[in-house]
Amino acid sequence: MQYLLLALIVAGLVYATYRLLRASAARPRPRVIGPDDDPDFLRRLRDGDNPRST
Repeated sequence: MQYLLLALIVAGLVYATYRLLRASAARPRPRVIGPDDDPDFLRRLRDGDNPRST
């Protein structure tokens, strides 16, 4: 009976660990903001504050 209880506890721990690892792997990665996603950069281009355009 003790071995059955021990096997159930170990199986529960393995399952919980598996679920935690799967949850962290499925988490979306943080998004990298490029210059074309930056509103301030786009605003400077629109308002003529671009040193390269002459």
